[in-house]
Amino acid sequence: MSTAPETLIRSGWSRATRRLGASSGQGLVELLISLTMLTVVVGGLLSVLDAGQLSLQRADQDGTALTLAEKQLEVYRTVAYANIRLDQTSIDAIPSTDPYVTANAGDSTIPSSAGQVVGGVNGENACTSPLPLQCEPTQNANAEDTPDHRSYRIDTYITYVTPTDGRQTKQVVVVVRDASKTTLPILARLASTFDQANIATG
Repeated sequence: MSTAPETLIRSGWSRATRRLGASSGQGLVELLISLTMLTVVVGGLLSVLDAGQLSLQRADQDGTALTLAEKQLEVYRTVAYANIRLDQTSIDAIPSTDPYVTANAGDSTIPSSAGQVVGGVNGENACTSPLPLQCEPTQNANAEDTPDHRSYRIDTYITYVTPTDGRQTKQVVVVVRDASKTTLPILARLASTFDQANIATG
């Protein structure tokens, strides 16, 4: 015959094993695990979407920069050869620390700010006031004037180039920069060569 203490021990052990075997808290644990996994997945998805959006914005900005560079080159395709030149006074007014002046030191594909084709020299037509677009070494495209509502700076370099056949030509290099950043990083660049057959009077 079992004693009272043994009965109490068996009764307590029975209750303990029933609690351990019960599954009433299992659903809560599974819910917590599911929510944790869902949070990780959603976080990863948001990161991918954010990266995609930034990529699209950059592509849009690069496309606008290329369009601005092409538009500036188009200006020189509509003028006479002697009107493909820059204004020396405007070049001299650019600070020595400006990227227009310093760019050549770090990137030889960009012409030096010195020794460019300027108006009133070597038979080039003088630049008149107000300066026409083809005379301005730097221009600003404000946010309200661009399709993506961003600000850009357009730098134009014009140099004499003499190919192997000895016929002098002019090379126009257009560099478009991100004007919203103080470092003015380059977004696009285009170059085109013009010879004396460029006699349009547009």
